[in-house]
Amino acid sequence: MKHAKYLLPLLSLCLLLAACGPKSDKAVTLGLDYIANILSDSGYFPQPLETQDPELVPGLLNLYEDRIEAGPEDIAQARYAMSLGMVADQFLLLEGVDGVAAGRLEQALATYAEDQRSAYEFYAPEQAARMDDPVVERQGNYLLFAVGQDRDGLAKLCAALMSGEEVDLADFQPDLPPAPDVSGPDVPEPDSSQPEAPPVTGPSTPFTEEELERARQTALDYYTGTVFDVTELVFEEQMANTVSFTVKCSKGGVKVDPDRSIVLELQDGAWTMVNEGY
Repeated sequence: MKHAKYLLPLLSLCLLLAACGPKSDKAVTLGLDYIANILSDSGYFPQPLETQDPELVPGLLNLYEDRIEAGPEDIAQARYAMSLGMVADQFLLLEGVDGVAAGRLEQALATYAEDQRSAYEFYAPEQAARMDDPVVERQGNYLLFAVGQDRDGLAKLCAALMSGEEVDLADFQPDLPPAPDVSGPDVPEPDSSQPEAPPVTGPSTPFTEEELERARQTALDYYTGTVFDVTELVFEEQMANTVSFTVKCSKGGVKVDPDRSIVLELQDGAWTMVNEGY
C-alpha cells in the first residue's frame, strides 16, 4: 500500500469532478387549469375574459398556414381566454409534445403577436402597441403568452406560475390606474314652467333603401380587417340622421355573445360610424 497516501486526494478529486459535471434537468409538470384559474382571478384583466375551446387554438395561431413552421400536432394541450371587447387582454397556455415542438410554438406565438398588432392598428390603434411587448414565459415544454394591465406585475406573476410554485395573489396585486369618474357634472333640475320640447323620434323623411344599403356597406367596411368576422347585420332603427344595426359576429372562430351594435350617422351625404360596442 505504498501508494495509499495518494488515494484520498484522488478520491476527493473524483467527487469534486462529479459534483461539477452536467446535471439532468428535472422535468416540471405544470397544471394548466390551476394557472388559468389564477390568471383569471388575478385582477390583471379588468374586462372579464371568456374561456375559449382549446380546439380553436391551432386556428388562432394560424398553424394550418405554410408560413408557420409549427403545426397542430405540436400541441399536447392548451388553455385560452380572451376579452370579447375591443381590447387586447388575453392569455394563452400551451404544452408542446416535446421540446422541439415547444420551440416551434414559441416562434408561432411571436408571429401571432405581430398579426394581432396589425389587426389592432386598423380598428383600435391604442391597443396595437400592447402587442409589442406581451408577457411570454417558457418552462420546459410549457409556454405562457399574456397581455393584461400592469405589464411588469403580470410578468412577475406569470414567472412565478411557470416555475411550478403555488402563488398567493395577495403577493401579486396589480397596480391599476384609478377608474375614471363617470358621474358627470351636476345637472340642474329642469324648469318645469317651460313646456318640454317633443322628442325627436325619427328623420323627417325615412331613409331610402339605397341610403340604408350604403349604411350597411359602411358598417361592413368598418369591420373589415378587425378581429371580428361579421355573419349578419340586422337593421334596428333610425333616429333623426342616424341608423343602428345589431352585429352578429365571431372573434377567433368564437361567436361573440352578446351581439355587438353599431350606429352610423349620415353627414353631408356620407355615412360615418359614431358608436360601436355592446
